Amino acid sequence: MIYPGIQAIGTAVPPNRISQEQHASVIEAANGISREERLVLKTIYGRSGIKYRHSVLSEFEREDSAENRLFHPSGDYPDVAVSLRMNIYEEYAPALCDEAARDCLAQLPTLDRKDITHLITFSCTGMHAPGLDIQLVESLGLERHVERTCINFMGCYAAINALKSAYYISKADESAVVLIAGVELCSLHYRRSSDPFQVVANAIFSDGAAAAVISAKNINSGETHSTLGLRHFYSEFEPNASNDMVWRIGDYGFDLRLTPEVPNVVKGNMRALVDSLLRKAQLEQEEIDYYAIHPGGVKILEACQESLNISREQNGVSYSILRDYGNMSSVTVMFVLRRYLEQWSAADKGKKILSCAFGPGITMESMILEVM
Repeated sequence: MIYPGIQAIGTAVPPNRISQEQHASVIEAANGISREERLVLKTIYGRSGIKYRHSVLSEFEREDSAENRLFHPSGDYPDVAVSLRMNIYEEYAPALCDEAARDCLAQLPTLDRKDITHLITFSCTGMHAPGLDIQLVESLGLERHVERTCINFMGCYAAINALKSAYYISKADESAVVLIAGVELCSLHYRRSSDPFQVVANAIFSDGAAAAVISAKNINSGETHSTLGLRHFYSEFEPNASNDMVWRIGDYGFDLRLTPEVPNVVKGNMRALVDSLLRKAQLEQEEIDYYAIHPGGVKILEACQESLNISREQNGVSYSILRDYGNMSSVTVMFVLRRYLEQWSAADKGKKILSCAFGPGITMESMILEVM
């Protein structure tokens, strides 16, 4: 049987690191913030489980000024239109995505870039055309006839969809070499608002990029470098919760609706989702060795733990990525998998990983991978 695998994972974050504590203090000092709003702010930031995040812009840890391109917590400046936010996305997203792709390809020194047959890009925080796909072909020196697919606006689970697409391409053509590359600039949608949904978005989301090479061929030349076999996928959505996680394009940014019910929806559906995935894979949960859960937030991780009856320690890598980087939307689960790859040794060969991510719908994507 043909078993496509992740040959390498590359990641990148912008140079501007945002201290969670300092970011909260900037907003708390804003003009006109009420005592009640200040309490909500402190609660959300204090329970976020995040220490640092990153942004392509440097303005999130300083007092408001006219120099800020889009973040104006003081209320002294008008909100920035979506068109200007998309201009900033187009300015920064390609280079950050290119950096992650180069990080990935550097781990595969025997791979000729001209042997890459397919390119899949994914993002939900911005878009333009010609887009990331064409820009990456040019910047990385790929063949112009490489087959390109763009996955846009699917939310935090889009990386699993990209992996799934690469999996099916590689199953159909065992000579295929697929590069997937995603970038999220969530900080471009921060803005002043007393709406608790926007406060949550300001508090947990951040910027990052990730890339991976998937192929049924063994192109990983490193003797100690593990690869990840893609084995099984399973997806469902909960239509009764379609209004609990919503991502829409507004006039002054992409508007996130993320209600307190989301962790309860995840908790209530996670067990059945995983059971369906395990049945498809003909596995028992006891045969799962590692968990790579999208760190959408502390409550999301806790909901998964309770539903699956796993410990915080078993979820430890996801907590560490949340702490160090925040929620980078779709690319975050790739950071989790990358950190696992850095830890594994030859002794982990054959071990199974269960991974999942969640997004608007509420959609729940899951997959099983195997250390190779």
